[in-house]
Amino acid sequence: MSHPMKKVLYSLTVAAVTAAAAGFFCLFMSKPAENGRAVIYFTETASQSGVVDTEISRSVSALRRTVSDDDFLKKAAVGSDVTVSEIKEALSVARLGNSSGAEIILSGMDKPSEAPIILMNILYLAENSTEIPPFKVISGCDLSNAPSLPYPNITAGAGIAGGLVCYIAMSAAGGGRKRSYRTEKADTENDYQSALLMQKYIEDACKAALDLGELPLTAPEGLEKSGYIAAADKLTEAARKGSAKIIAVASDSRRSREAIHPAAKITSYLACALAETGRRTVIIDCMLNDPAVFRIFKTSPTGGLSDFVRGECAVWDIISVNARKGVDVISREKKTGDPNPAEVFSSPEYERLLEYLAPQYDYILLCASRAWDCNEWGNITQSCGGYVIVAGEEMISANVAKEILGQKSGFIALCKVKKQEPAEK
Repeated sequence: MSHPMKKVLYSLTVAAVTAAAAGFFCLFMSKPAENGRAVIYFTETASQSGVVDTEISRSVSALRRTVSDDDFLKKAAVGSDVTVSEIKEALSVARLGNSSGAEIILSGMDKPSEAPIILMNILYLAENSTEIPPFKVISGCDLSNAPSLPYPNITAGAGIAGGLVCYIAMSAAGGGRKRSYRTEKADTENDYQSALLMQKYIEDACKAALDLGELPLTAPEGLEKSGYIAAADKLTEAARKGSAKIIAVASDSRRSREAIHPAAKITSYLACALAETGRRTVIIDCMLNDPAVFRIFKTSPTGGLSDFVRGECAVWDIISVNARKGVDVISREKKTGDPNPAEVFSSPEYERLLEYLAPQYDYILLCASRAWDCNEWGNITQSCGGYVIVAGEEMISANVAKEILGQKSGFIALCKVKKQEPAEK
């Protein structure tokens, strides 16, 4: 078979496979059609000024819990030809953006025409329920007119694109085999020069990293004399330039001889310094195998990050509010049966937790024991805008910086652990 004909056949095969894969992907990712939604807002929280966000979340949770009850849904099904199990599967309750409202949505029903009846029954029963805070109905039933995706066009387009890419790639590969030894030698030289330039960039970046100075692991003379206030001011300035709110604090040393890891102590004192200068801060203890922050602040929450990710508790159950003035803490003792940290930080619930906390705090500090070489580091820091590295005897090296610069964006700040002189006898 001639080479051009082989390219055409391979391209047609790739086009067919790509189109089929695109079709399956569209089928898998397609969401159930929305049949109707009701919109309400909670009158008590809406009328108050400075309402704590968790109060609104509690109201939404109470609404969700009540309308999902089987007895409640039996009453809501009256007058419709839909079973309780069908309503339960189609029903969802979500908070209305950042407001003090909520949406009650019915999706994927076999009989969409029954949606208005069910929604009106749900609203009537909810208004008379003592479990749900007072609310006002904004919209009784909005019917969705969202157009469906043009799946045939998507699959056909994906197939054509896959075939063209295959044809172009085979043509380029065929041309590449004809390159001369001189061209290959020139490419090798270019790669070498590019590597030198990259190494220089990395070294310059290390030199340009923000220096927070030497910080002690205790502050008996107060945060200002110990250097933490100055470090917090530098950190705030760097964060302001990069619009960073979520900052990871980790050590560049593999092990610690301290009973409590230095990264946990530095994180805790930095949080207290940020709070003392007027910035409300929350610490998330990401050292799930060896948590330490709860020991520093002496907190004992009813739940932990692992429990929240598994849906066993609400967000307010894991936050120790005002563990120190202006500092909230998410940390608890490790318990038997807790999932692997990699599972926790790769879950969508962890990302949603950060999105929930971000509007409520000036800074979110993520305390991790070891940067870069732990499996969960990439997931822990996926939303970070800055990194504080607690360095050992030697400051951070170019090779270490290369690992973070190649994958992350944001400022890098360095601090060294200050050796404290033993107390005089």
